[in-house]
Amino acid sequence: MPELLVLLQALLLVAGWLLFLRAQAELRAQAARRSLTGEMEELRRTLDALLVRLTSEAEAAEARVQASIATLQPLLERIESACTPLAKGEMAPIPPPPSPTEADGAAREATTQVETSATAIGYNLSESEMHSFGIVAMLAQQGLSVQEIARQTGYAPGEVELILNLQQRRLEEEI
Repeated sequence: MPELLVLLQALLLVAGWLLFLRAQAELRAQAARRSLTGEMEELRRTLDALLVRLTSEAEAAEARVQASIATLQPLLERIESACTPLAKGEMAPIPPPPSPTEADGAAREATTQVETSATAIGYNLSESEMHSFGIVAMLAQQGLSVQEIARQTGYAPGEVELILNLQQRRLEEEI
């Protein structure tokens, strides 16, 4: 009978050891799942940030396209009005170019002032950047708010304010 008790104790010891190993394996599996869950959560946050960035860049690109369309719309209307008689087979004189309005003249003047000031102080801006600065001045002279100018040009509101402040400062320095 004592041998039976020793055998029973050995069986209990082996069963305990197997339960310990099973619990240890389960804990390791849970830790691995938590690690994967953490990595997946980090990937989700990264994807969300990229989606937000992509959305904002798409909105900025759309604003730039809308501003370009608004700039080109009068030219398109003029071309269409000149082409309509030609499509009918009529010979019509080309209408004279529209006289510059005060806003157009002021926009050209502001662009010229910005270009001269920028080159005078040593900035190396491309022609497209100079043109977009002129658009900011033109939109401001039309009475648009900083937010609206930012939406149409794709600049941040702070950049629009900076451009307008620099242009105002250059005008004051020239006077």
